[in-house]
Amino acid sequence: PAQSGLGALHDLSPRFGAVYDLFGDGKTALKASVNRYVLAMGPDVSFIQLANPSRNLVTSATRTWTDANRNYVPECDLANVRQNGECGAASNANFGTVVTNLTYDKDTLTGWGKRNFNWEVSAGVQRELAPGISADLMYFRRWYGNFVLVDDLAIGPADFDRFTIAAPRDPRLPDGGGYPVQGYDIKPAKFGVAAQPFVTLSREYGKQEDYWNGLDATVNARPRPGLFFQGGVSTGRRVEDNCDVVVKVDNPNPEYCHRVEPWLTFVKGYGSYTIPRIEVQVSGTYQTKPGPLVLALYTATNAQVAPSLGRNLSGGAPSVDVHLVSPGPYTTTNGGSGDLHGERLHQVDFRISKLLQFAGTRSRLNMDIYNALNSAAVV
Repeated sequence: PAQSGLGALHDLSPRFGAVYDLFGDGKTALKASVNRYVLAMGPDVSFIQLANPSRNLVTSATRTWTDANRNYVPECDLANVRQNGECGAASNANFGTVVTNLTYDKDTLTGWGKRNFNWEVSAGVQRELAPGISADLMYFRRWYGNFVLVDDLAIGPADFDRFTIAAPRDPRLPDGGGYPVQGYDIKPAKFGVAAQPFVTLSREYGKQEDYWNGLDATVNARPRPGLFFQGGVSTGRRVEDNCDVVVKVDNPNPEYCHRVEPWLTFVKGYGSYTIPRIEVQVSGTYQTKPGPLVLALYTATNAQVAPSLGRNLSGGAPSVDVHLVSPGPYTTTNGGSGDLHGERLHQVDFRISKLLQFAGTRSRLNMDIYNALNSAAVV
């Protein structure tokens, strides 16, 4: 049991592991494990922070600004959340106050099995290939549950209107762009209403999934004294789906609610050799991994949105941001592809290390060369 500060939470988290000598010669081992982990409750957990009275000040809201005279100064009373001067209305009427209207689902805060958790299952084989050389092949599956959801009860799915725009033509976009992209805008009558955040678990609204499957293949070698090598390949894919939940809460935008990550593969190796007698160690590492995620956030103007929306954007907004691809390294099932990455990284690092002994002490003098091949994938 654990005390969260909001209620007593209890969990059972089993952890099992087993190893079996397949042939009885100590050279081939089958390995498997099943483990459950829960989120450690503390003051740094987000929904506990929300309950801290000292954090009740509403510090976030958005508002539009029309710089009519182009002096780059918002000529309005910024303390007034209503439309005045060059400033539109704030998106939350409680901005700048300690009135949060925050409520909790009491069933979420007490009892058994309420904390965020993840299960991990692994299975594989380890084999001695030769004296001092072994190989591992492992499969992993990890899945998560008890997702925390914050729903604004002041608004609901019916309080939003949908619009559709065409992604701009650009060779960097999937299929060169031009595909339809959906967005949602709150209805003018609901714009700026005081938020009523309600904290609960997403399972109260529907099914939500988040899981990962992966494979690791590793070789460890110590063929002779002073010589060591370790290297391997790791590949995995994550799948997320909250489509059953998102359509039932505020801003029910189902775009990219089902996201399937492409298989991302990493290769890493490390080796070292100690030169006899002079006690100089030469070592190096190599790694290759997918490039950084490339996002495609597009600012659609009111003129582009209004024909599909049937009205102007709420709050006098001149534009709205929409994701042209999924905001994550994913391919999607509802049009387009989010599998956009930068150039793959290939990096080699070297180290030369000299062992020094004097006056009964041992020290090492190191010289490191990072990115020895001058990979410029980062730019």
